[in-house]
Amino acid sequence: MREELHELIDRLPESQVAPILALVRESTPAEDGGEEWPLPDFVGALSSGKGDLGVRSSEILRAELGRDAE
Repeated sequence: MREELHELIDRLPESQVAPILALVRESTPAEDGGEEWPLPDFVGALSSGKGDLGVRSSEILRAELGRDAE
C-alpha cells in the first residue's frame, strides 16, 4: 500500500500537492517523535488571552452597548 501511495502522490498535479501534504502532516507523528507537527509561528498571533469569542458574545455585546453584566 505504501508503494501505491507513493505512485499516486507522484501523479498528483502540483496544485493539489499542498492540500494533500497538510492532510498527511495532520495524520503523522512529528519527526522528533512528538504527537503533533509544530505549529507555524503565526498561530496564536491574534490571541487576546480572553478565551473564545463565541462563548463571550453576550459579555462583549453588553460592554459595547453600555449595559451592566447580569
